[in-house]
Amino acid sequence: MKVVVTNDDGPDTPFLRPFVEAVKSLGYDVVVVIPERPRSAAGLARTYHKPLRVRRQGDYYLVNGYPADAVFMALKLIAPDAGLVISGVNVGENIGLEATYGSGTVGAALQAGILGVPAVAMSMEVGGDVGLMRRVVEALLRSLNGALQGVLAVSINIPRDWGGGVYCARKLARGVYNERLYDGVDPRGEKFYWRWGPRREVFEEGTDAYYFYGLRGITVLGIGESGIVSAGKLGRSLGALIGAKIISC
Repeated sequence: MKVVVTNDDGPDTPFLRPFVEAVKSLGYDVVVVIPERPRSAAGLARTYHKPLRVRRQGDYYLVNGYPADAVFMALKLIAPDAGLVISGVNVGENIGLEATYGSGTVGAALQAGILGVPAVAMSMEVGGDVGLMRRVVEALLRSLNGALQGVLAVSINIPRDWGGGVYCARKLARGVYNERLYDGVDPRGEKFYWRWGPRREVFEEGTDAYYFYGLRGITVLGIGESGIVSAGKLGRSLGALIGAKIISC
């Protein structure tokens, strides 16, 4: 099967090469189509106001648009026979309502699902174990038989210090960060604003943030036309294959 690999971090992310190698190691034909530069937090943004262009850089196809544009170009032009799209592995987790729907990584997977191609978004907390990431990727690919039916995309998040569990979240945390606006004046005397805030410490039980930050679990989240949907079959298989101590799916 041909697999399209995309991301929202561009060609220079440290996770791209080991991610592609993990997929290739299982015998898949991999086509890498990614934005030419980092496009984090782009969500499902698409380009309509200027021409899209694609160029080769080594083994990669680089697109001058957003992650969703890269997927559209991949499935309509470069690899229309692809049977799966995997987006990531994102540098940093995508947990909670804002991060999930605002993520370019997840947005790319959703674009594939909208076009009728099964898709998974994968993200890993900064400082995460690349070896664990490879195990999760390999387990994911061995778990796909019928596991993506009824979903547009699945979002998987890997914590830095894995607590041994795999959890199928059915609810997104509403607020993950206590954000506010900071203001300042630049060297030219012009005022600017900066949005920032620390992450919360306590999260509602049953949310993706509770499983990820509280229990340090790998989270598996299905996204469908009506919102969050079950991805239990995929989660159970993935958890068994990586030897999870707890599988709550």
